[in-house]
Amino acid sequence: MKRLFTGGSVLTSAYSEPTDWLLVEEGTVVGSGKKDDAPRADEVFEMDGACLIPAFRDAHVHLPATGLYATGLDFRGEKSAGAILDAFRGKAASDPASILFGGNFEDPLSHPLLARDLDDAVGDRPALLARADMHSCIVSSGLLEELPLDGIEGVDRGEDGRPTGYLREQAAAEAWTWFDRNLTPQQQTDAVLAAVRLAYSKGVAEVHEMFVVEWRGWAAAEVFSDAVRDVALDVAMWLGTDEVDRVVELGMPRIGGDYFLDGSFGSHTAWLGEPYRSPAPGGSSPTGISYRDPEALLELFKAAQRADLQMGVHAIGDAAIEQAIGTWEKMAAEVGADEVRRKGHRIEHFECASDDHIRRAVDLGLRASVQPAFDLYWGGQDKLYSERIGWDRAQLMNRFKSMRDAGLMLAAGSDSTVTPLDPFLQMQALRDHHVPAQRLSAADALDLHTAGPAAIAGHSGLKGTLRPGMQADLAILDKSPLDTSPGSLQGTQVLGTWIAGSRVWPEADAEVE
Repeated sequence: MKRLFTGGSVLTSAYSEPTDWLLVEEGTVVGSGKKDDAPRADEVFEMDGACLIPAFRDAHVHLPATGLYATGLDFRGEKSAGAILDAFRGKAASDPASILFGGNFEDPLSHPLLARDLDDAVGDRPALLARADMHSCIVSSGLLEELPLDGIEGVDRGEDGRPTGYLREQAAAEAWTWFDRNLTPQQQTDAVLAAVRLAYSKGVAEVHEMFVVEWRGWAAAEVFSDAVRDVALDVAMWLGTDEVDRVVELGMPRIGGDYFLDGSFGSHTAWLGEPYRSPAPGGSSPTGISYRDPEALLELFKAAQRADLQMGVHAIGDAAIEQAIGTWEKMAAEVGADEVRRKGHRIEHFECASDDHIRRAVDLGLRASVQPAFDLYWGGQDKLYSERIGWDRAQLMNRFKSMRDAGLMLAAGSDSTVTPLDPFLQMQALRDHHVPAQRLSAADALDLHTAGPAAIAGHSGLKGTLRPGMQADLAILDKSPLDTSPGSLQGTQVLGTWIAGSRVWPEADAEVE
């Protein structure tokens, strides 16, 4: 069947001149053009003056947590500890059977929260309150008792030596693992499908799922795979594990993604070459956490390369970025730089990259998945990054324009739930960077959310634009993102989302799930 989209403005890519119609047949773009050239079609979709663009793609998400937050306790922007406890108290009273989960809080709250505070709200029930970066959490005593924390780093302890309930990194991972194992498969599936529907509502056709097997376990990964098997959303799944053989057996073309080389700034665990300016929590290193042994990391990179897998790592701090690039350079010395370039390995976040890091990454053909709203939320002279490391160092973070100008292949993602799964927010962040010299144009910002993620996934010849022969992934908006000011982008309405030519949003008009 041929479907003609007409009566509005059509952008076949971020950089194309607008046309008047788009023709789709059997899920593939056939062509576009001006009014006088409009072809015959079996069905005509009248856009009523709206703007048709390539559908958005998000290069870094966590769908299960995104779905849980969409239906649970989301405390983004909440500074009142009392309000958070009241919400937990209300949830515990109204839903006596569910596991109590909330997140997206940020320090400092109106007063610190620990296990005893959650206990006052939920009694002896297990409860988990996740920090926005998901690298730290606060748990109730009922959950503390369930966790094997002896000998594990990241357990904050009081003067009596007992855990306070505040857990970081490896200790927090134990809480996530317990939480996943105690959700029923149906609860996990429902959360994933809620996140899929959210993606459709934002005009998103593809996500790169960062499934941290080290935290969540293989059983949860199987549930996730089953949940997304029949959805229209393109889900490029990254498994955060070092089990290369198992990933190969599953037929995956990639490994790692959120394979942590360090932690996060919010938790004082991003790995830095110089100490944090603000004091790290008691017992924590002043330069953050290094997750991986250098020799073991090199062996993993080699194993992934031998298995013909694209490798991805999480690296935020400059020391973690140096470890990642330096390890690929060592591998290139053994297997050849061209062989490393062929796979297009990835670094997630890449926040504290120096000019030298950017140059060396380009030389190796590495690709960067960046999170623009990190800068919007935490960049700037009076925000988190500056508080953690000082303004002189903080203003050199997340230098998206420098990366792009140097020729580094870039794609944008949300890291949802760390920042919202919302391409309009992310494009605003790219265009309103707190350092004016690092701001991108409207076209570049759109490109990083459409063609960029397709390219770093190796799909640039198949997806990401609406040129003839490409998969017909498209969104219709009430206004063009190229003609909308950064501050007005979040007011954009998504009127429809199509994936491979089939409508998925709004739900009432969906042709496929």
